[in-house]
Amino acid sequence: MPDLSRRIHDDELMDDLSRPESEFIQAYREIAKFNRYLGGVRAIERFLSTIEGGLLLDVGAGACDIGDALAKHGRWRSVGLDLNDQGLRLARDSWVVVGDAFELPFPENSFDVVTASLFFHHLSDDDCVRVLQNMYKVARRRIIVNDLHRHHLAYLSTVLMTQLFSGSLMVRNDGPLSVRRAFRMNELAEIAQRAAINARIYRSFPYRLVLVADK
Repeated sequence: MPDLSRRIHDDELMDDLSRPESEFIQAYREIAKFNRYLGGVRAIERFLSTIEGGLLLDVGAGACDIGDALAKHGRWRSVGLDLNDQGLRLARDSWVVVGDAFELPFPENSFDVVTASLFFHHLSDDDCVRVLQNMYKVARRRIIVNDLHRHHLAYLSTVLMTQLFSGSLMVRNDGPLSVRRAFRMNELAEIAQRAAINARIYRSFPYRLVLVADK
């Protein structure tokens, strides 16, 4: 069992945009299944139930599976933003923008809700602060950050599931590493505090943490 007392910052294969497109496509399709069946979509939906709907921005959207799932219900129009256009080409019900989370190409208060799912663990703490501030600027009502909980059972479960059910080299490598790069509740709370944003941190089954802040 690796030391999970603190975040590590080893590079994931997914962070290397020079890797073959086929690797990204396979990984994005598997991640979409994990989000659908293991709480990724639910972690976002849970904190949208009190808002009637509107325009949503998903930062670091990957293949836009979260935004697509929300858009299917008809209440939300979803925009997915990512630097890697390979994933964005898989979007079905989302509008897509190739863009940088550090320089969001939108005016302030452009979106009712701004979300990020499984994106923050790719960033350093300092970069998380910067991206969180950018998300808050372009949101009108709420920001929601959904990421992994750095926990021993989460790590063991991820190792087991990726070895048994994944055919993707990227997912098998990055899945367990993502848990080691992920967060504890106090760490997300500290990031929000450094960003000067009044946020609440929730656990979401299984092994997700969700940061929520209203304007």
